[in-house]
Amino acid sequence: MKSKSIGLPVVSPETAIRHELEKRGWALSALSEAAAALARAQSTDLLVQEVCEAIANQGPYVLAWVGQAEHDAFKTVKVVGAAGTAVEYIQEIVVSWSESEVTGRGPAGSCIRNNQTSVVVDGEIDPGFVAWRERARTFGIRSAVGCPIPDGLTGMPFGVLLVYSKVPNTFGASEVQLFESLAKEIGFGLRSIERQHKLDDQIYDKELTQERLATALRSTIEAMSKTMEWRDPYTAGHQKRVASISMAIARELGWENERIQALYMAAMVHDIGKMAVPSEILTKPSRLNDLEMQLVQGHVEAGYQILKDIPFPWPLAEMVHQHHERLDGSGYPKGLKGDQICEEARVLAVADTIEAMATHRPYRPAKGLVAAMDEIKSEAGTKLDQRVVDAAFKVLNSGNELQRLIDAQ
Repeated sequence: MKSKSIGLPVVSPETAIRHELEKRGWALSALSEAAAALARAQSTDLLVQEVCEAIANQGPYVLAWVGQAEHDAFKTVKVVGAAGTAVEYIQEIVVSWSESEVTGRGPAGSCIRNNQTSVVVDGEIDPGFVAWRERARTFGIRSAVGCPIPDGLTGMPFGVLLVYSKVPNTFGASEVQLFESLAKEIGFGLRSIERQHKLDDQIYDKELTQERLATALRSTIEAMSKTMEWRDPYTAGHQKRVASISMAIARELGWENERIQALYMAAMVHDIGKMAVPSEILTKPSRLNDLEMQLVQGHVEAGYQILKDIPFPWPLAEMVHQHHERLDGSGYPKGLKGDQICEEARVLAVADTIEAMATHRPYRPAKGLVAAMDEIKSEAGTKLDQRVVDAAFKVLNSGNELQRLIDAQ
């Protein structure tokens, strides 16, 4: 069966969600690598080139380039840096940001002219891409996004960040948000280098950049979590509640804020591997048999495989991989013991147990917070970390905070 609109095969909702997660993974990888390039760049040329290389090394991205808006009669878009397997695509290419020029109607020109992101969903059918369609076919280019790079001084952008993909419809709302954030940070980085701030100003600027990029990462992690919850309505809010409980426990343990934020992100996607589990098993209203239980337990390995190649600043994949391990070796998937289990995974284990027992599941009603706390108390020091369990009880006794976290949607 074919789609009448664009001739693509109709896919199942699960496959569509899997594709969405894959697209976000590509964009997250590009953003993480580009953030490292921004932090270490010492010149404008090096900044632009390394950011382009970082993007073009990820997923289906075959070309990334930065164009500067010239104010000559033709309104030329000057290439100031480029990288990718299709880099020859822009060699000797003439691009304008003038509306009266044919070459000004593509993603680069319209982005600069309108000072807003321009997306080419599929170059084979996009009317604004007609001037480059034949050339794009030669290099396997099917979709693109152009994001304005602000100059911080005038209302017009400094230029544009262009990213090209060999896959149609690569750039959805989440991916656009990430590349818009990156384009803003490129502009910020260019201005920072050009003005040659004093050392203390440069440190502040880089910290601000990292904070903004961390915010973008957090937003996308939350979007990935919400995608998972759409598929499994019975656990809607589960990951978010586990994240809130985990953060409260970590604060009781005296962890630093950056570490708590990393734990939050891991908790928000700790069950992302359930994408690989058939939905009829996840929503089965009775106890699972041995085979079904094995399929559910496989979600930690699947989650690890989804996250392991994304260069997060923290080992989120390992936290997710270990959140069902237990101190006595009775957990899964590897039967790790004691100090083999990272502290973040130990916190996730306690928070996950509390939330799972205290709330409703398809196969049983909620057992309540009292039963959940009795359960973790009975396993403290054997399966669960005693310090983490003690911290959870401190949260419970802090003005009924734990009950409020359980009740939150």
